[in-house]
Amino acid sequence: MAVKGVFASDQNIPGTEMGSFASAILQLYPTGSSPLLALTAGMRSSDIKSTVSTWFEKSHLSGYMNVTNNAGTGTTFNLSEENQVVAGTTMLVHSTGEYIFIDSITANVATVTRGFADTAIVSINGSVTPVPIQKITNVHSEGSPKPVAIANIGSPEFNYMEIVRNSWDATGTAKAVEYHTGSVVAENQREAGMFHAEDLERAFMWGRRTTGVLDGKPFRTMNGLTNQIRTNVQAQIANTTWDDIDAFLQNIFQTNIKGKPNERISFCGNTVLAVLNKIARLSSVMNIETGITEFGMKVSNWITPFGDLKLMTHPLMNENPVWTKDLYVFHPGSIRVEYLRRTFHDRNDKDGTRAGADADFGVYTTEATIVYEGEKTGGTYTGIDTAA
Repeated sequence: MAVKGVFASDQNIPGTEMGSFASAILQLYPTGSSPLLALTAGMRSSDIKSTVSTWFEKSHLSGYMNVTNNAGTGTTFNLSEENQVVAGTTMLVHSTGEYIFIDSITANVATVTRGFADTAIVSINGSVTPVPIQKITNVHSEGSPKPVAIANIGSPEFNYMEIVRNSWDATGTAKAVEYHTGSVVAENQREAGMFHAEDLERAFMWGRRTTGVLDGKPFRTMNGLTNQIRTNVQAQIANTTWDDIDAFLQNIFQTNIKGKPNERISFCGNTVLAVLNKIARLSSVMNIETGITEFGMKVSNWITPFGDLKLMTHPLMNENPVWTKDLYVFHPGSIRVEYLRRTFHDRNDKDGTRAGADADFGVYTTEATIVYEGEKTGGTYTGIDTAA
């Protein structure tokens, strides 16, 4: 199930099953330093048999394009996005209210019928300033042959599997000493597990993709979510106003994933949260509600004109003087964690029986990557420092 009270996307995905490292983090340390990793327990995940994860990034074909030639009152249109239309398409010229009908199209040149559906023919000149035109629908006669198909191929994307490992150890002497805190082995294992969670968290959020050779063996690092966002990337260069935030959110919420709620979850530092609350007081146009999830995570619900935004402060961002001024927004239905090897704990020595060492030691290992499909649904806004 998804994390109740945080987001509704993928609410039927069984991500919180027993044995899941992310699920354990969510249930045992919900207010810890790895909230993104914890929330992936309610997001999509899969196991693959490759060190490279590949997918196709597709954009919605809106049918909005431009006439780029001086068509006048003639029947030849040069279109900027000709791959979105075929013969039999009706279109609307916004500026004039004229409907046209596409009779045929070759490359980017369409032959059209003007004044379709009894609308007035108005001269169009897109040679200097392109004239917007919008696809409406397709029309075909009775007994018509199969129309030409429109391909939405998209662009290939990929990410590398990254091996993350964190070890612990306890000498025989340390094990023999009694501590008020209990077993030193158990304590070291817990700390190593949390270090492992933090390293995965940073990789999932801020990792940078590369591959190379280390100690004569190949290694790979993944692109985190912030490095997979390319469209809605904004950096604040002066005081932040409501207009700045409004434009940022409008760009993000105008694209959604088919079949998913138009919702977002975001992570920020305390500096950003303070600025947003001050903007709310200054402009009186923001509504931020504080709520508590069933796992104890404190989540603010930011009600915007475009959709609801779940806002969480991130401990690792608060510890960093740069990240505390950043805001990252993601669609939870776009995130998928893929595993080559799910998290496992290897007791390498197990009381000295394998290596003969006077110590007990082990290591946590995960080989995984994170995928963000539909990157236009997310955004990064950095340098938010002062409200205006």
